[in-house]
Amino acid sequence: MRLVLLLFMSTHEMKIYALIDRCVVVEIILPFFNNEGEYVPIDQRYTPQMVAQMVDITNLNPQPECFWTYDGSVFAAPVPYQLPPEEIEAANQAQRAALLAQASQAMAPLFMSLQLGDATDEETIKAKAWQAYYRALQTVDVTVSEPAWPQLPA
Repeated sequence: MRLVLLLFMSTHEMKIYALIDRCVVVEIILPFFNNEGEYVPIDQRYTPQMVAQMVDITNLNPQPECFWTYDGSVFAAPVPYQLPPEEIEAANQAQRAALLAQASQAMAPLFMSLQLGDATDEETIKAKAWQAYYRALQTVDVTVSEPAWPQLPA
């Protein structure tokens, strides 16, 4: 009989609550049982002011978690932070500058050999590949969050 009563209570009285503060879930409050194994209702565990900040989430799927927002009727998962466009562009410009410097360093000895007229066929091929890479870097759209960077020459 006690098992049937507990099953009845577990589906009808025990609830899970989200504590909301300034439209954000700050805590998930699970059912609580006293030392005798009896369920303790939420209004016997918390002050009326605190209970007023709680929302019953027992039957919600998916269950909200801490840091989710609540607008009074709908819960929403947090949106990951995104850099502002000017910071994205600045970071990409810095990346491009570093890659251009790397390309310049790789090309310098190859171009020296070409200018002196003693470049091997392999050095000529490498110089052309690095030059194509350098030009491709200059055309990369640095305003997008994930630019399509060209591949380094082999």
